[in-house]
Amino acid sequence: MSTATQTKPSYLGLLNAIALAEGRAGVYLRAWAAVTPDPDLRACLTTVAARETSHGEVFKRRIEELGFSVLDREDPKFEQTLAKLGSPDISDLEKVRREEQETETDFFGPIEQQIEDGIFDPLTAVLLRWYIAEERDSTARAKAAYAAVRARG
Repeated sequence: MSTATQTKPSYLGLLNAIALAEGRAGVYLRAWAAVTPDPDLRACLTTVAARETSHGEVFKRRIEELGFSVLDREDPKFEQTLAKLGSPDISDLEKVRREEQETETDFFGPIEQQIEDGIFDPLTAVLLRWYIAEERDSTARAKAAYAAVRARG
C-alpha cells in the first residue's frame, strides 16, 4: 500500500526511534566486543549486540509492513560513541561506567501502559512486548557482566 492512502499510526515515530537506536546500539556493542580483552564481557556484548541489531531490523520491517519507511535521523553522538566504545585504549571499566549512566531511566513503563491502553495494533503490541522482554533480559545480562568488570577493576 502507498503511504498516501495509509493512515499514519500515532506510534510510527516511536517505532522509527526504536529501529534507529537499536541498530546503532548493535554497531556500538559489536565494536566494544571486538576490542575487549575480557572473554566473559565479550560473550555478553556479542549476544546483546546481536539482539540490538535484530531489534533494529524487526522494527524496520514492522514499519514497512504498516506501509511506511524508516526515516533516518542523524545521531550527532554516533561517531563519538562508536570511537569511545571501539577504542582499545579506553578500559572496560571506563566504558562500563558510561553505559551504566545511560541506562538509569525506565524507558519501557510508558510503552507498557500504552500497550495496556490499546494504543497499538495487535501485532505491534506483541512485537513491543517481545522487545521489552528481550531488552530487560539484555539489561540484566549486561549488569551482571559490568559487575564482574567492576569487581576485577
